[in-house]
Amino acid sequence: MTKLLSMIVAAMFAAVSVSAIAASHAGAPDKMEKKGDKMDKKMDKKMDKMDKMDKKADKMDKKMDKKMDKKMDKKMDKMEKKDDKK
Repeated sequence: MTKLLSMIVAAMFAAVSVSAIAASHAGAPDKMEKKGDKMDKKMDKKMDKMDKMDKKADKMDKKMDKKMDKKMDKKMDKMEKKDDKK
């Protein structure tokens, strides 16, 4: 009777241990995987922010180019007027 009882207890312990190991490996998310996901999200946010900054810089460059073109046009007109007077 004692042997039977000890075998039942051992079988229960084995079953609980195996199910706990299976649960930890099957569906439970890994800590490293979570950290990787967080890092990916952070990098995506940084890349989006950098893209916005690049777009803004391009826009400012275009604006400056237009200003410089206007200034050059004015200078050229002024020079042409001086040449016409001579």
